[in-house]
Amino acid sequence: MTQEKLAEKAEIDTSYLGQIERGVRQSPSVFIVAKIAGALGIGEGELLEKRKGDPSDFDEGDIPEKIAEELKKLTPREQQMYDKIFRMLLELSELGRSK
Repeated sequence: MTQEKLAEKAEIDTSYLGQIERGVRQSPSVFIVAKIAGALGIGEGELLEKRKGDPSDFDEGDIPEKIAEELKKLTPREQQMYDKIFRMLLELSELGRSK
């Protein structure tokens, strides 16, 4: 499928999709990820799944450092928002484990 066709099916701008593909936009919103996954006919998890040999592949031990690097680029308000989201994810994962 061409980039143009995928952008059309996902109802997003072709140039924005290109930026995501090239890594210029490294953190598309959950909404955009869902639109792209839907257009491809796959789940969001499958779209975001780490692939072996991917240039963005890194050792799992590096995850905290990578997160810290990305957070430093955000405004204090954005950092607070991500902190709230992270805490909600932790709560949800704990709920899932207790079932």
